[in-house]
Amino acid sequence: MTTAPEDPFEKTFRLVCRLDDAEIDYVRDTSEWITRCVRRVLELDPAASIDALTTTVLDMSSRGRFRLMKPEIVGDQLALPIAPPHP
Repeated sequence: MTTAPEDPFEKTFRLVCRLDDAEIDYVRDTSEWITRCVRRVLELDPAASIDALTTTVLDMSSRGRFRLMKPEIVGDQLALPIAPPHP
């Protein structure tokens, strides 16, 4: 099916994602992001191993989907208990 030039059509446009224009709390400094994430987990779970936690958070800081998140939100998720496997 071909659309005639005079027929109305939905115009598309390119979405540009710029962190400085977005309404997110992006932390530009990776070391600050790591520190805040580790601090949040330790606030919620003081018994957590800081060495293992730091290694995990350091790895997560190199992954865009986590890095764009607020570090405290990532920390909240990391502090959640791991559910036992379903039988």
